[in-house]
Amino acid sequence: MLIIGELINATRKDVREAVINKDEEFLQKLARDQDEAGAHYIDVNVAIESGGPEQETEDMQWAIKTIRAVTAKPLTLDTTSYAVLEAGLKMHGPGAMVNSVNAEEDRLTPFVSLAKAYDALAIVLPLDAAGIPKEARRRFDIAQKILEVAGAEGYNVENLYFDPLALPLAVSDQNGLVTLKTLQLFKMELGVKTTCGLTNISYSSPARGLLNRNFLVLAMGFGIDSALVNPLDRKLMSAVYAAEALLGQDAYSSVFIRQFRRGNLVV
Repeated sequence: MLIIGELINATRKDVREAVINKDEEFLQKLARDQDEAGAHYIDVNVAIESGGPEQETEDMQWAIKTIRAVTAKPLTLDTTSYAVLEAGLKMHGPGAMVNSVNAEEDRLTPFVSLAKAYDALAIVLPLDAAGIPKEARRRFDIAQKILEVAGAEGYNVENLYFDPLALPLAVSDQNGLVTLKTLQLFKMELGVKTTCGLTNISYSSPARGLLNRNFLVLAMGFGIDSALVNPLDRKLMSAVYAAEALLGQDAYSSVFIRQFRRGNLVV
């Protein structure tokens, strides 16, 4: 399971303030903590909703430099701006991840081309100008289109991670099921790698941690390859290690046993 640490996101008040104040110590601690907790990639979103693309570009470059001074883990560059993404990928170098590509005209071919040029992985969101479809099959159709376009552009489609789009359970009691059905379609009919912005499922619900970790285990049973989560949530990470062992993804349960011996599992 590829873990993408979600905590460096300017929608969080403390991160937003750190970006505005250029608080290197705060950002570096958040990066180190996620690295040490088991994140394979660290998501970086510095959009503070003021100053436009020029400000976001400056903030992204500052964040990349600041984070890479304390961790060798590759970064997931989370932006809707082509200019910000291009500047970020240039500073990061090969091995980054683009968050994200979708079927909107200004986000499909341009973002795929950037990902190809900088040898980056990319997260795919199955949405278009009409927004996020409610039906699993419609999400599948959009994902298939993106897959075809990426292939035609010469991008290595093995580097795409398709997100089935978890929407809040608080909005509809069917959102969890639709996400899992979409995930199943991606794995069985497209045969692609998958990821998920997992914690969206629990937004505005009580006991969010309980929902998150149980939903992640269900998604792992459907074959999900990656998730954007809080790696500092020890209960969630414990569930990941246990599920990997139970699903035969951890040879001889070696990782599970090692984490237990280190005292990292919450029993």
